[in-house]
Amino acid sequence: MTAASLSVAIIGAGPAGAYVAERLVRKNPAAQIDVIDRLPTPFGLIRYGVAPDHQGTKNIERVLSRAFTKGDVQFWGGLKVGADLSLADIQANYDAVVLAVGAPQDRRLGIAGEDLAGVYGSAAFVGWYNRHPDHFDLPVDLSAAGNAIIIGAGNVALDVARVLAKTPAELSGSDVPPDVSRQLQSAPWERIRVVGRRGIEMARFGVVELDEMTRLAAAAAKVEAADLEGAEIADRALAEVWARMATAALTGRPVVRFQFCWRPEAIIGSADRVTAVRFRRQQQGLDGAYFDAEETVEQAADLVVSCIGYAAETCDQLHPAKGHFLNTDGRISTALYTVSWAADGPTGTIATNRPKSHAVADRILAEVTAGTRSGRAYLTKVAQQNRASVTDFAGWQAIDAAERAAAPADRVRLKQLPNTIASL
Repeated sequence: MTAASLSVAIIGAGPAGAYVAERLVRKNPAAQIDVIDRLPTPFGLIRYGVAPDHQGTKNIERVLSRAFTKGDVQFWGGLKVGADLSLADIQANYDAVVLAVGAPQDRRLGIAGEDLAGVYGSAAFVGWYNRHPDHFDLPVDLSAAGNAIIIGAGNVALDVARVLAKTPAELSGSDVPPDVSRQLQSAPWERIRVVGRRGIEMARFGVVELDEMTRLAAAAAKVEAADLEGAEIADRALAEVWARMATAALTGRPVVRFQFCWRPEAIIGSADRVTAVRFRRQQQGLDGAYFDAEETVEQAADLVVSCIGYAAETCDQLHPAKGHFLNTDGRISTALYTVSWAADGPTGTIATNRPKSHAVADRILAEVTAGTRSGRAYLTKVAQQNRASVTDFAGWQAIDAAERAAAPADRVRLKQLPNTIASL
């Protein structure tokens, strides 16, 4: 067998997996690449993690699709590693294996009351309004929700706040499903708090994303001038957005209030439902480290969403450590590799992770030689045993077309769940 017939299995069909496949087939056009995903649809984070009102970002699916339509690359959706097939068997049948499974698990706050009704991690809550199969039936009730607290200081926290604060007209052109739309429209929001544990200069909000909060049709975004005093915000454009927000008039509803230097200490509830969050004030010492102050405050909350990061999940018998799979420059062990958030934790953007995925693909091509493994013949046998649930790329294109055809006039698609896809 020659180098041209190298066989590689990529577990995970999100952006990172697509980028690895793209690079491999570009540099070795005859390589046999199989991309396996537990869901019947590809694109992972793009489809289910990117905010539904940011369709410009979601359109990168068109670029990622090229990875599945060039060379000998095949998509195998609906096969779960650890259930339908084992990681060990994949390794035994392919020259190289890449874990591109992302970091789908919410990091926990580790405080009392975290399991009360009305408290969610961002992976679950974002999955709910993006109709992720794991979270579409999340028990969310916003009909009497006047106060929301979003814990975190990154763009995911902004996404959640923005989706909650937007009017129905502002969500036109998104792919928010009808049942979620009804929930969002029924919520009588008064105040949405976005709370960061550290100072404002430590927030990881993008300039464009933060500026968007100041341009919502009905909501008013506000930060206290005191949070800006003495803060060294390196990005001038970001500092200008904060300055505008500090002087903004509170004429809209809901008020989206940004607060900093408050650590969540406990979530308080009554009859098993959240009613408030207790925060403890944080102060910064001369060495730059933050420490607890005596001051505490309780803020009313009907909804709490924790946006403090994600962690990788166990892949069959392979367990992550500290939220990711231990690796050296993408290599876990002989012929076993990992990329993106599964490798480094939830850092960087889709764009910044592309060169990292390409670097791992280059390493595979440099280190792995083709053998006499069965490759796709093995996967074909597994798929035949699970024929009813396996989707190829043509199957995904049919799903995509059906979702777009079924969309209401003000939506770009109506996402289908796995149990309904078979009927399309």
